[in-house]
Amino acid sequence: MPFAIELVLDPAAGAAVRRIWRELEAAGITAMARAGAHPHISLGIWEALDLPAAQAELAAFAGEIEPIPVTLAGVRTFSTGAVFLAPEAAPGLAALHAGLHRRFAHLGTGLWEDYAPGRWVPHCTLAMDLTEDLMPVALEIARRAPLPLGGRLERIGVVEFRPVTQLCAFALGIRPA
Repeated sequence: MPFAIELVLDPAAGAAVRRIWRELEAAGITAMARAGAHPHISLGIWEALDLPAAQAELAAFAGEIEPIPVTLAGVRTFSTGAVFLAPEAAPGLAALHAGLHRRFAHLGTGLWEDYAPGRWVPHCTLAMDLTEDLMPVALEIARRAPLPLGGRLERIGVVEFRPVTQLCAFALGIRPA
């Protein structure tokens, strides 16, 4: 199963995203509501990851980064059948992404191309693996969300998926002891 490094939204913003997930679930679109995931923005996905080394590096990396203000401002889609909330350009988010990939390049193999620096599109997934008939339903529900949605990215962690299993998480701005 693949591994992702994710930035997790603060509880209030996360609750707003979860409300959208529940509305989607009521319409039969269940992937995110039942995945076990936290509302997040993924920074990278690898097929394999040296977990002990990645956990140690991520703890240090998290201590060097302050929580990041984020505004989820629009509803967008990927051609892969996904609907997501797109953040406004957040100062430093692209640099943080590139820095993470420099530090983790030797710790993982099989990086998913869409998460490589220069190709990455920051997103908070609302629905995925949508069939052609469910895409308009998901878009209608997502567009009812009260946007813009402000929040902070407060934690960074590693998950293994599907199903989602949190392997480690660290608060941003707190240096390991």
